[in-house]
Amino acid sequence: MSEDGIAGVDQPQPQLHSLGNGRYVLQHLLGQGGMASVHLAHDKVLGRPVAIKTLHTELGRESSFRERFRREAQAVARLQHTNIVTVYDSGEEVFADGATVPYIVMEYVEGQSLRDVLNQAIAEHGAMPTEQALKITAAVLAALDVSHDQGLVHRDIKPGNVMVNTKGVVKVMDFGIARAMQSGVTSMTQTGMVVGTPQYLSPEQALGKSVDARSDLYSVGCMLFELLTGQLPFDGDSPFSIAYKHVQEEPPAPSGLNRAVTPAVDALVARALRKDPAHRFPTAEAMREEVERVAAGEKTGGTPLMAGPLVIGQGPSAAHSSGLKNFAPVPGDINTPTPQVQQPYQPPQAGPYGPQTPPPAQYPTPLGQQQFQTPPPAQYPTPMGQQQFQTPPPAFAQPTPTPAPMPVHGGGFAPVKANSGNGCSTALVVVGVIIGVIILFIIIIAIVVTKTDSSSSSLPSLTAHVAQLLPDQAQR
Repeated sequence: MSEDGIAGVDQPQPQLHSLGNGRYVLQHLLGQGGMASVHLAHDKVLGRPVAIKTLHTELGRESSFRERFRREAQAVARLQHTNIVTVYDSGEEVFADGATVPYIVMEYVEGQSLRDVLNQAIAEHGAMPTEQALKITAAVLAALDVSHDQGLVHRDIKPGNVMVNTKGVVKVMDFGIARAMQSGVTSMTQTGMVVGTPQYLSPEQALGKSVDARSDLYSVGCMLFELLTGQLPFDGDSPFSIAYKHVQEEPPAPSGLNRAVTPAVDALVARALRKDPAHRFPTAEAMREEVERVAAGEKTGGTPLMAGPLVIGQGPSAAHSSGLKNFAPVPGDINTPTPQVQQPYQPPQAGPYGPQTPPPAQYPTPLGQQQFQTPPPAQYPTPMGQQQFQTPPPAFAQPTPTPAPMPVHGGGFAPVKANSGNGCSTALVVVGVIIGVIILFIIIIAIVVTKTDSSSSSLPSLTAHVAQLLPDQAQR
């Protein structure tokens, strides 16, 4: 036997060939850990294969530990559940040199350990699928619920202590270092060694405080974190550094390492890994129900609402706040849009050849009225003996459309400027008519004067009179 009490495959020892006064014949080593080794053995009395766990020699030397282990092994033997490896027997083997090796005879589970299943999933996918991880976790919690009802805390939940048989049934084993909650014994042995695996220790275990059922729930949270991400929540170079991280540091979110993990699963793991046991799930049954509820949401594609206590000061890690993350994100851009500032009216810049002629504005003609047109000049009869004077027709320019009114800052419209060409044409017509009337009036006066005064002496005065009238009319 080696110094640590583990019989290696390449170092067979005659005294470890059998246990229980020769009833259990050891065949080969199934696995070993930091505290115990597991052998496949044959029960000669009942003729069936069994698994036998032998504790290391340093633990077996402590009489108080052996007594406690004996009482707890008896309690574990009373546990009957589908997800718990059945304990058949327990005892102590005393060798010739005085060394005592406690052992437990258990049900032999044909299958793989959860550690092997996880390693295979990591090799294929990088981590275990979420649905499978939640299903295995729920089965482990169901087993812990039964043990906690019997007053037993496992204290060493990890993938290496969980088996999956050939039918996919999960089996929790290694209750051999479980502690009875009513015993009042701390998690420290008399040699000062912490019982459990450092990577899965609860903060209260690392500090050497008394533990209860919630300590196992912390270890389940560590195991679930590893199943989802393929990594441990806390790891280090030494057991002391790992224990320090369990006590002082916050674990990362699983979704930070595996984007397939949903916010609901993040919240579940975060609550299980709370430093304060009062902020974790109160019982294994409560945690199992939450795991099953989250798993149902994973199957249906929905996200169940997380019902947990609001912990002041925990920020986003609080259960209530984590539940708010489960709502679907608002689609589209949720940023405040850029305000639309209306610019004041800026007149168009004139080109190199002056402003362009604006399009004509069509004004409707009021009903019942006709469009105003400039009347033609009146025709007067020409006196006898005089050549008829005709006013030349005005040269009308092509009509230019009236420009549309331009908007101004006050909200109205700028007045429309009259077209200079149309105004000039109208003025010429009016002036021509006035001149024609004056000339006709002068001719009539001349005829009358000629008839009344036929003397030649009056002609110069008439001419002077006419000359005087013309400047006066021109001035008007």
